[in-house]
Amino acid sequence: MEHIDLICMWIAELVPLSATLFSFIYGLRNFFKKGKPLFLQSITMAMGCHALGSIYHLCQTLTTETIIEGFTPAYLGRIGFFLFFITASYGQMDRIVDDGSAQIRPSRYIALIAPILAGLLFLPNAFMDDLPLATKISVFLVWMPAMVSVYYNFKHAIIPDCDFGFIKAIKPYNCFAVGLAVAELCCLTAWDYLYSVPLVITSIIFAIVCVSTMFIAKKGADKWKI
Repeated sequence: MEHIDLICMWIAELVPLSATLFSFIYGLRNFFKKGKPLFLQSITMAMGCHALGSIYHLCQTLTTETIIEGFTPAYLGRIGFFLFFITASYGQMDRIVDDGSAQIRPSRYIALIAPILAGLLFLPNAFMDDLPLATKISVFLVWMPAMVSVYYNFKHAIIPDCDFGFIKAIKPYNCFAVGLAVAELCCLTAWDYLYSVPLVITSIIFAIVCVSTMFIAKKGADKWKI
């Protein structure tokens, strides 16, 4: 049983790391070019942050025999991951998509469902008896930007097209970005509980959605017309 748990743990370590590294390199090669939308570069940097956090966690696993509680650079990588996704959606992008009109007002309110549900995903971590308070606080620091991120992605996914072709073009990306955030939060929860099967399942789902998000984002940006 311990041998199986060890295999599951290494799958959970290496599969997301491979996916984010691939996504980061893919983004550097395809998105850091003249004329490419800034949001593509932001999500590329998000993948880079996640990969750096995963590399730290991998090194920590290889060099220490005990679990380090509290805040570590691994959490910082996850926080950066979500902050860059916020950067991709907030500011200029949000002002273009949301012009403040009454037609879009329902989407703003409906989009609140996403951060509320994301917040509910934190509850298993908050009420876990064996999880130290320092680790709960560290996990919550990841959850905060995640809730903001899913709000904007979900709003942009459900917002009316308003005759702007580019809004329709990036909706698939926003749907995948919401799914990616949920997968990451589930991964963090599985790590806290150290359940082997959920660790493997959530890690594989995260990796698939991670790579798919990059392809879908590129496809949407190639289609949009302002």
